[in-house]
Amino acid sequence: MQLVIPKGVNVLDYLKDKGVFIPAYCGGSGVCGKCLVRVVAGSLDITVNDRFVLSADELDKGYRLACKAYTSSPVRIELPEQTLCFQTSEDMQDTADSTHTFGIALDIGTTTLAVSLVDITDKRPVRTVTLANSQALFGADVITRLSAASEHSHRLYDLICNDISSLIGKLDCTGLDVIKMAIAGNTAMYHLLLRLDCTGLVKAPFSPMTTGGETLPLSQLLGRHFKTTGLNDISVYLIKGISAFVGGDITSGLASLTDIKPPYLFADIGTNGEIAAVTDKRVLCSSTAAGPALEGGELSCGMGGVDGAVSRIFMRDDKLHFDMIGTPPAKGLCGSAAVDALSVMSRCGIIDATGAFTDADRQRFEITDNVFVTQDDVRKLQLAKSAIRSGLDITLARAGLGYSDVSTLVIAGGFGYYLDLDSAAGIGLIPSELLKSAKALGNTSLRGAQRSLYDDEFFNRLEWIIQNAALIALHDDTDFKNSFISNIDLHTEEV
Repeated sequence: MQLVIPKGVNVLDYLKDKGVFIPAYCGGSGVCGKCLVRVVAGSLDITVNDRFVLSADELDKGYRLACKAYTSSPVRIELPEQTLCFQTSEDMQDTADSTHTFGIALDIGTTTLAVSLVDITDKRPVRTVTLANSQALFGADVITRLSAASEHSHRLYDLICNDISSLIGKLDCTGLDVIKMAIAGNTAMYHLLLRLDCTGLVKAPFSPMTTGGETLPLSQLLGRHFKTTGLNDISVYLIKGISAFVGGDITSGLASLTDIKPPYLFADIGTNGEIAAVTDKRVLCSSTAAGPALEGGELSCGMGGVDGAVSRIFMRDDKLHFDMIGTPPAKGLCGSAAVDALSVMSRCGIIDATGAFTDADRQRFEITDNVFVTQDDVRKLQLAKSAIRSGLDITLARAGLGYSDVSTLVIAGGFGYYLDLDSAAGIGLIPSELLKSAKALGNTSLRGAQRSLYDDEFFNRLEWIIQNAALIALHDDTDFKNSFISNIDLHTEEV
């Protein structure tokens, strides 16, 4: 795709204004390298950030960082092949029975949105579609995005509403009796969706204006985007969360676990890691900022779990193999593959316990053409895995539980859907002692939103969770800080 950018504008800002999606995971600070464009005609000056992030060969070929590029005259650029696209669940392609009643369940993740058409009569999801969250234009992590909201709240709202209406359109609800909708999301996503002041979410004492619980008409929620959904003006319920950092996505996921017996440990692993130790009497919750690396964000070749993403990496007969989502060629790697890569690199001696390449001259670990892991990627993954592991250990300890007390370790989130648990335990992301009890259940937030449409008991479970929840503030916790430091090294665990 090629576009002409006029004189006197910042390239990334111009693309945003025109509704053209291009990732900017660092929020435009010029360090992630994701907003790459190529000059086809005209010229863009090479900036300090360009020289720092891009190779000499890339600069010679005309590549520039859109976030730092300013036009002194009109210029024609080429956008990279888009890696952010709709992905339809292969195991949910049933034909919808037009004589039944339906609902729509939506999970709004920081990185990815997922929506399901739910057959209320049969109590099951019919089909599910996912899409990368276009708000990544303003940063991959929650804090960067919330900071952008002070100046760009309307744009962030417009992006998320356009994503939602587009996803609903992909569900093909024509001729169906769709009567209601449920949304699960973290507290920050609720604020951006409802156009609320986000100031209380970015500084202590972290006081949200809402944690969910609202019911409102779809037309009010989506504004001008409502008409493109093709739906009647159904009611929409935002599943209630607990706090600024433990939102409706977590309570939704916990309330969906009807077949998991306490005490159990729950970890929704994504840009933020939300953790809960659940007993018969209480739900002890914590949240830790893992960063976007485990969902593919800010990695050199990272991308979401959509078509073209390498999803698994493994050794077989002393050769490197990989699986991918969709059809070749591979375009990048999602978070689960990044964890596999770290495990393979560690076990094969490519990196040492500190995460450093054992060959000082080595620049990267090649997976396939144009898909690789760099030293900087390894460092980001180490920090992310340390945050998650430390959060798990501290939360479990504060609940008065040991590994032997845990019936199940639930790994939730889209990241967990493809995650190889042996790789996760091998690098210390999860305790090897809990490997046998671990279950990767994928998007439990969406599952909860689905169940809320047809399971009356869902709301009783949700209320019990909220009433019996207690919070740990890990960001001020000395034990967490000490654990985080000790968990940065890989210390490859036997599994």
